[in-house]
Amino acid sequence: MLSGAMEGWTESDAARALVGADGNVWNANDAFCALVGIAEPALCRLGWRRLVHASDRRYMAAHLVEVLAGSARREFDIRLMPPDGHELPARLSVELVRDSDGRHGRFLMEARAT
Repeated sequence: MLSGAMEGWTESDAARALVGADGNVWNANDAFCALVGIAEPALCRLGWRRLVHASDRRYMAAHLVEVLAGSARREFDIRLMPPDGHELPARLSVELVRDSDGRHGRFLMEARAT
């Protein structure tokens, strides 16, 4: 069971995805799928790494390390790469969602096209 930050996230108008530390996409809401132009099952097979512009991956990883180290939430600009190949500049907000025992769960990522 994951923490309260997860309540109602799938119904949100905000584009949100739940991503494991390994880069696997566990869930994505309809708004996120619409933003990147891919259905949730395909997005889960594709993985997060493939959605991030190759030049932005280290930059993003540094932010994720900060979140894992205790930063409550990080926001940064990034380029997403939907399957159709176009660059999608986006503002990404990331927070760590913990399980009911307080252990690291997954990253809740919210994206907004810029």
